Amino acid sequence: MRLLTKYQLALRALIEIKHQLNIVVVGANDGKTNDPIYGFAMRRSGATRILLIEPNKPLLPYLHSNYSSHPSFQIANCAIGKEGTLTLYAVKPEAWDLFRPTYAKGWPSYRAATGITSAIKSHLEEAMVGQNLDSDSMIDTLIIPSRNLNSLLEELKWPTHIDVLQIDAEGYDDEVIYNSSLSSTRPRLIYFESHNMSAEKGKSLKGYLSRLSYNNFCLGGDTLAVDSRMNPTCILLNLAMSMHSATEIAFRLIKSSWKILS
Repeated sequence: MRLLTKYQLALRALIEIKHQLNIVVVGANDGKTNDPIYGFAMRRSGATRILLIEPNKPLLPYLHSNYSSHPSFQIANCAIGKEGTLTLYAVKPEAWDLFRPTYAKGWPSYRAATGITSAIKSHLEEAMVGQNLDSDSMIDTLIIPSRNLNSLLEELKWPTHIDVLQIDAEGYDDEVIYNSSLSSTRPRLIYFESHNMSAEKGKSLKGYLSRLSYNNFCLGGDTLAVDSRMNPTCILLNLAMSMHSATEIAFRLIKSSWKILS
């Protein structure tokens, strides 16, 4: 009997209900290493369409390679935020091999260093001090095109209503969400890093999501926001999230309930 994480449970429940999912990943990095949606998207490649948004250009070949067997993926090289440009801070490529935190054991040499790219310079500086590295000589400043998510989706001729929004923006996750036009895109699931935000920013963001009828579930250092509006899809998603035993029995119950509600 295989137990699933809450996020995996929510993804399984959503695809059982909707059969086809539009997924947007902001801060995709290489798309695979330590990415909670990669296995799901590849196993359900015929039932998922995925937009991978990554601002750090050197990562695009890795991202493309890791998703090359997926029949419906697209890559956008930009940030999500206010329209215009965004300043990001990144470890210089020549220093990638030097940044080796213990949590990155077994990762590709580029992954840990590029994974701390952020709009918040102090986030990199703190991480590099922890590795006894000179941040002044090893940090690049990048000026990146910044897009509102809804306008980007329209430009790419993507459905503006999406099912899953996954964000890994190293402390900038709240700004990504504020600039995702949730009233239009209305993802059923929003999965984001919360541990890199201050307590004040985290509280403000969760309040904002609650006012938009999302239930917030704390998953360690991450948060899963689940659409709680009164329609069959949302009712069943929240039923799934309330189940403590994420087994095949739970999914049979969801399938049966969907037939009744629809």
